[in-house]
Amino acid sequence: MKTKIPPPILALIMIVIIYLSSLTVETFTFSYQTVLSVLVVVIGLGCAVPSFRLFAKNKTTISPLTPSETTALVTSGMYRYSRNPMYLGLVLLTIAATIFFGTWLGIVIVVAFIFLLNFLQIIPEEEALLDIFGEEYVEYKKKVRRWI
Repeated sequence: MKTKIPPPILALIMIVIIYLSSLTVETFTFSYQTVLSVLVVVIGLGCAVPSFRLFAKNKTTISPLTPSETTALVTSGMYRYSRNPMYLGLVLLTIAATIFFGTWLGIVIVVAFIFLLNFLQIIPEEEALLDIFGEEYVEYKKKVRRWI
């Protein structure tokens, strides 16, 4: 693996940076800002938590640092619509932080987070899954998009 920082930790770092950026640049506010950010958190957790449970149900590794230890290709639940619902959930949490703290710089940070996830985590994971599952994974990739 190219990455040594687990994606949840990386998301937490990005959220801290989003918060710190709200202290240094002018912020925005709008009606129902907090409500919208909470809604995005709920949607993000709604993507991630059931996906964690599917990994446990299928008795396969949840560690993003050891995709070579994967024992099952999970294609049910949220995985019918996204190959990376856990990461989608993390991205939604960073979007929620951007909304909550009201910082325009958060948009750039979210884009950087997506870039880092794609190149440091998702692509190496896809390579490992291709090695493990071969044609089954190729067919899955044809049917289901990387994000949404």
